[in-house]
Amino acid sequence: MTLRPFDNKGSASVELAVLTPVVLLVLVLMVAGGRIVTAHTTLEHAATAAARAASLARTPTAAHAAAVGTGTRVLGEQHLSCTDIQHTLDASGFGTRPGQAGVVTIRLRCTVTLSDLTSLPGLPGRVGLDAASSSPVDPYRTRS
Repeated sequence: MTLRPFDNKGSASVELAVLTPVVLLVLVLMVAGGRIVTAHTTLEHAATAAARAASLARTPTAAHAAAVGTGTRVLGEQHLSCTDIQHTLDASGFGTRPGQAGVVTIRLRCTVTLSDLTSLPGLPGRVGLDAASSSPVDPYRTRS
């Protein structure tokens, strides 16, 4: 029996053993990235809806209640796994005189948890997201 100098027996097993962790790492990173992008898109949608609801209110207090209620409702409808949700509303647009344009701006912040994916080195357990949206207040709307 003669041996050939380059025997390839077992090389497929070695390649599979080396590539499997790399493929799994790429898959986990894709899932984490997808979760972050989906959460950010949902947060932007909630901020847009909240700004619109606030701009339809007649007072800054009602605008704040409408913005928080709408933002929370939209996030709940989208089943966003977001924690530490913060609402910041700038309702200074209600202070303009009738006939002048005003703007209501809302900023939503939250934290997306990634710890359930896996504890890979370099993968953060939590990612903070931020979205803001503005909506014009009708300059001819009566205000109380």
